[in-house]
Amino acid sequence: MTRFDAARRAAVMQDLLGVLTGRPVDLLPFDRVRSGLRLKHTVDRGHRDVPLELIVGTLGREREFNREFLPREEALRDRWEEVEELAEGPAGFPAVELYQVGDTYFVVDGHHRVSVARSLGVSTIEAHVKEFLTPVPIGPGASIEEVVLSSGFADFLEATGLVPAAPDEFRVSEPNGYERLLEHITVHRYYRGIESGRGSSWGEAVASWYDTVYTPIIAAIRRCGVMEGFPGRTETDLYLFTMDHVHHLRERYAPKPVPFPVAVRHFKFFYTEGRRLSGRLRSWWRRWRL
Repeated sequence: MTRFDAARRAAVMQDLLGVLTGRPVDLLPFDRVRSGLRLKHTVDRGHRDVPLELIVGTLGREREFNREFLPREEALRDRWEEVEELAEGPAGFPAVELYQVGDTYFVVDGHHRVSVARSLGVSTIEAHVKEFLTPVPIGPGASIEEVVLSSGFADFLEATGLVPAAPDEFRVSEPNGYERLLEHITVHRYYRGIESGRGSSWGEAVASWYDTVYTPIIAAIRRCGVMEGFPGRTETDLYLFTMDHVHHLRERYAPKPVPFPVAVRHFKFFYTEGRRLSGRLRSWWRRWRL
């Protein structure tokens, strides 16, 4: 069996495993990433050795190779084996052309060279790199859905002017999460204007929302340990869940005010401890009936 045959067989197996595990197996398409993150400004980083494991995207050839640059099509054989001969010869092959976005690299020219290099087990490849600057970098394990979320994150930061104090601050896992955050700020601006008796600028509303709404709720979420009951979610996800719960409680108990810490504790009980208690009661009832 040739090395190309082994690589194609491995591609088939990885693609099948990807269907079973849900892990991304396709190369990230640069055009979608560029439009999603609104990438514009580039910096020529010159020649460098790039870790092959960080090269997970392509400019226009996402169906020919999978995420690990294993060849998927028989039509790739001749060129692939030519590059293999060059790689094992004394001269080697020329540097590839890559785009960089955060910690992720996209092949512009040199797909076969990257594929062959990975099949030979080398760890890096010489490349000419142009970096697209972005405030929201993406990692090599990102799916296109995560890129869409990153796009929403970039839009949110641009609209608010907020600068995350930590990498995960303001991040959500729901597709409409950033739109909902902007709606919260808009509503906060409206009521702030009513309370103050004057119009409030967008910048003032953002700062006020962050200081008087977002930060206190995040602090309450951290204090009560509710995150343990929501694996895979972010603190801002829990902020959104809590705000929905606050709205429900205020509708139910109006005009009595509902402080944010009380709403967080109430939310924690009914959506974490409450569910566990309900499960224990059902188990006890089944045992009693036996």
